[in-house]
Amino acid sequence: MQERILEFIVPFLDQYGYLTLFLVTFLETSAFLGLIAPGETVIVLSGFYAFRGVLDPWAVGLIAIVGAFAGDQVGYLLGRTYGHQVISRFGRYFFFDEKRLRATEHYYDHHGGKTVFIGRFMSILRSFGPVVAGISRMSYWNFLPWSVLSCIVWGTTFTLLGYFFGASWDAIQRYLGWGGAVAFVIGIVLVIWLLHRKHEHQLEQEYG
Repeated sequence: MQERILEFIVPFLDQYGYLTLFLVTFLETSAFLGLIAPGETVIVLSGFYAFRGVLDPWAVGLIAIVGAFAGDQVGYLLGRTYGHQVISRFGRYFFFDEKRLRATEHYYDHHGGKTVFIGRFMSILRSFGPVVAGISRMSYWNFLPWSVLSCIVWGTTFTLLGYFFGASWDAIQRYLGWGGAVAFVIGIVLVIWLLHRKHEHQLEQEYG
């Protein structure tokens, strides 16, 4: 049964796997899709199927990195080009006035690089970080290297996580059974989510 479930998605991946991966990682930071569907989920799933031979692991990692990088650049450009106009017109409806804008610009002047890098691993900051960097007039030549580095680390990490998860799946299922394997995965996801939330809370206390 489990094999039928795992193979159910294969025809879709054969035709649209790489395109879907690129679109999700691209739209995550350029169109805020990360608030709905975090890119890590798609990358890990792609890495999992790469181990099973459906996708190429090198292609998965590269496409994840390129998609994330392209999304960052578009998000930054949108923020830098239109951000101030949008804030001056609609900012008061979201309690974001000129005073808060000045504070955000000051923050990015001093902590922009590490915020771009760390934000890659936090869903909300990943979705809005490049746009906010652009709105804050963060120097593009300061934004660029941190964006490149964060995309490489992020894309590679979650591709490998999915790939090695695929390598461990048969062993997990053999020792725990199908139901136990699913419970194990749910437990791992829950632990990662709790640690992720704790990390976000700590960052909010430190920088918020």
